[in-house]
Amino acid sequence: MKKFGLTGLVGILFLTLSIASFASTGETKTFEYDGTQNSLELMLKGEKTHTEYRYETRRSTCYRTDMVGYRTICSGGGYNGPRGPYNPGPRTCYQQPIYRQVAYPCNQTVQIPYEVKDYDVEASILVDVTNLTGAATPGEKFAVTLDGDQITMQAIGSKKFFLVQKKHDLRARMNGSVKMIDGLYAVELVEAAPVLKALKMTNISLQKPSLNFNLGPIEDRKHIGFSLTVVHKRALGSDNVLFDRELANSEVVLNSSSVATAAAVDTQKLGLSLNDRKYSLTARAFFKGSGPLLNKSQFGDDVETSRTLIYKN
Repeated sequence: MKKFGLTGLVGILFLTLSIASFASTGETKTFEYDGTQNSLELMLKGEKTHTEYRYETRRSTCYRTDMVGYRTICSGGGYNGPRGPYNPGPRTCYQQPIYRQVAYPCNQTVQIPYEVKDYDVEASILVDVTNLTGAATPGEKFAVTLDGDQITMQAIGSKKFFLVQKKHDLRARMNGSVKMIDGLYAVELVEAAPVLKALKMTNISLQKPSLNFNLGPIEDRKHIGFSLTVVHKRALGSDNVLFDRELANSEVVLNSSSVATAAAVDTQKLGLSLNDRKYSLTARAFFKGSGPLLNKSQFGDDVETSRTLIYKN
């Protein structure tokens, strides 16, 4: 068995640090939207590289395991050691090998990474923001990053708005030894307070065939989505999922007032016959945008709500 000594460990550490230091380059630029300017073009530059390897032989210290003798191990026929239990059986002994680690000089082949440049990158990214409500914007920050030839965008908002990416279009072309990238990020601002107020589910009940649950007041239905999961709970064997999908607007009847919303789902129209069995019914309501929610982490679990009913006919 061979193990690396201190020299080998230093070599591995050097190799790890070398790999960590090699990467394609780029930069990050930001656009802080406050309502005074709806779009901004960000120019970014970098270079795309890839890693190749060469091999070097280096002196190191290796270890081997040598057997240096034996020791006698006995049991039975009396006490097993000075504090061991008494064993009245016949006494038996055997020889156990003794090993030790022996260091010796050796050569180790080390893989050395080095970076090779592929091409330069120039990106022109337009960030376009639409405020649907026209409400005042304290400041929403968008950061666009070029890393090699990859473009990403992150957003940190005031938590007054959901920042929804409704369009993402990137186009690239080579111009000699330079990769040119043209991009558009279209972002929609949706006022968060009315949606968060709506996503407060208070109860759930079943008066067959209608599954009923209550929410907060819903001002604009297009930003609220619904889903339903129905599971047959079996006494023996695995549970059986009978229904699990997002519901269309026509499948959820809403009766909203200034203080609450009553929602009803006709389970019979969904093809569910809840008879003579035990069921788990989970209704879920969630924020529904026209694309990915860029600042979801700022709202955590508040972007959805759910209630589960255990029903036995």
